[in-house]
Amino acid sequence: MVSRLSAREYTREIEIPEGEPTWELVHAILSQNTSSKNYNFAFKRLTERFPSIEELALAPLEQIEEAIRPGGLSKKKSTVIKGVLEDIRKRTGGYSLDLLADINVDEARKFLTSLPGVGAKTASVVLLFGFGRDVLPVDTHVLRIAKRVGLVDQKTDAVRAESILEEIFEPPQRKSVHLGLVRIGREICYPRKPLHEICPLAEICDFFQSENSIAV
Repeated sequence: MVSRLSAREYTREIEIPEGEPTWELVHAILSQNTSSKNYNFAFKRLTERFPSIEELALAPLEQIEEAIRPGGLSKKKSTVIKGVLEDIRKRTGGYSLDLLADINVDEARKFLTSLPGVGAKTASVVLLFGFGRDVLPVDTHVLRIAKRVGLVDQKTDAVRAESILEEIFEPPQRKSVHLGLVRIGREICYPRKPLHEICPLAEICDFFQSENSIAV
């Protein structure tokens, strides 16, 4: 499985402004409970409307909500974004997350998850893509595939799954594995009627094997 996922260079669908990890946090908030097409479009609209984090932080709530409306849950997410940016300002005196670059992963996760509306997956996404930390974020796609392949058991939650997967995969492999599992989850390993015939993990997938046994 490692070779299947880490040998190929999986890439993201959208570029985040470099040097601004706070944009990674905003993007991750927008990604919650919606499709990549919708949240990437919402993020593009947001950055075009507010080119800097400072402009976004000072913008009226209703303008942020309007900009991200195509991404869904715009009222809730605009409130979370405003709240997060205000909380960062109160703690750091600005809107930068650069302080996280100088502390260990556990402390950085603790800081991020203490922000309103920021969970473990969102924190790990920021650490991986904003700071290049060797973590392996677990979203719904990653968790579903990890369970189907047999890397974690069916009762494992996302937080525990992240710890297990980080024990299985070496630090240099984690980014490729995360991106690969997300891509497979979006395009092949659907919650219902997964496309086993084109899945690169079918041969080692417990779920595929069990379905074949039932069919026989």
